[in-house]
Amino acid sequence: MTLRAYLKQKMSAYKGRIAFAGTELTYGDLLEFGKQKSEKKKLVICEGKTREEQAIGIIRCIFEGDVAVPVSAEYGAKNYGYIRQKISEENKEDITDLAFLMFTSGTTGVPKGVMLTDENIIANLEYISGYFDLSRCRKICIARPLVHIAVLTGELLYALCNGLTVQFYEEPFMPKRLITYCLNNGTDVFCATPTLFSALAKADKDKKFPVKVAAVSGEVLTERVGRQIAEAFPNTSFYNVYGLTEHSPRVSALMPEEFALFPQSVGKPIGKVETKIVGGELLLRSPCVMKGYFADGEKTREKISDGWLFTGDMAHFDDDGRLYIDGRKDNMIIRSGLNVYPEEIELAAMEISGVKDCAAYGENSENGVVICLKYVGDVKPQELRFNLVKILNPNIVPSRIEKTDFIPRTPSGKKVRR
Repeated sequence: MTLRAYLKQKMSAYKGRIAFAGTELTYGDLLEFGKQKSEKKKLVICEGKTREEQAIGIIRCIFEGDVAVPVSAEYGAKNYGYIRQKISEENKEDITDLAFLMFTSGTTGVPKGVMLTDENIIANLEYISGYFDLSRCRKICIARPLVHIAVLTGELLYALCNGLTVQFYEEPFMPKRLITYCLNNGTDVFCATPTLFSALAKADKDKKFPVKVAAVSGEVLTERVGRQIAEAFPNTSFYNVYGLTEHSPRVSALMPEEFALFPQSVGKPIGKVETKIVGGELLLRSPCVMKGYFADGEKTREKISDGWLFTGDMAHFDDDGRLYIDGRKDNMIIRSGLNVYPEEIELAAMEISGVKDCAAYGENSENGVVICLKYVGDVKPQELRFNLVKILNPNIVPSRIEKTDFIPRTPSGKKVRR
């Protein structure tokens, strides 16, 4: 089955409902898209002045039988130009089975094009339906870019499969303003990073946040932040979920009943996802594994072997089969022969009162690698160091700690460590 046919089948039950709040397009209106299907499948850039405009373009592209390539100016002019040029070049890739071409915004080098097929996306939507219960919900607010596959699959497409009205928060993020928006618009579902939920928890002094169901993703959730948001929003059912672009994306989910008990876990694999740990790295096998990297067979072969996807994430399971993500393999800092994961330092720093965000990284010097930490918060550098010494192995306490105004991130939410 194609994604086009799958979505039309799911959406047909909701013809009279409003699909997009801003334009008031109904599900019936969306189902009219694609009456004139493309004769030959092609790659189509999908962008827009607003997220809602981009979302409409993506749905139109799917229903016309083409391959959607979501892009955003947030990629930067250089990467944006590279993507446009890349898809316009002649290539030998077979795109007949593709649904999306998602360009990852890596922190170094050029973006990689992740080829996701109809089967990939349909399987992931089916797996999500096995745990993400939206039966008592009617409206979802999307506040993150649609160039992130977690937003595209886990929020937009899944919402449309369940007949929800999609609201797009188009303004810059201001916690109190977002809470008011959700309250005024009767938002039932909201998904975001731990950092964003933490900011909302601090801003919602009167506990007015109306959201019934929420998913946390995009960053490692610390125990402190997990408990903070669970306590701040007692009427919200929280899921902690994990995924990656190359897996369409969802891999695992922690259920609401366990959220406050095991906040650092991303739960158990969903659907038919197979997992194994090799050399500390998490490997995956399922129908959701990407077809490969666009026009880059070498990188594809490095990433997929015998059907197993090498995630690049270091991980472990507890005795009950819950998955924990320990850090990125490629972010590893090697100092005096010691392997240091920046996430370990960041998790420790985020447990300290006054730290709102942070990024750890290694920097070369004449005397070897120096471990550095930049952070956003109210605590002083010397106080932060004093507390880190109490938590971390002395060998990995950052030698250089610097306060900053913000931690830069890629459009898909990954920290830029430098």
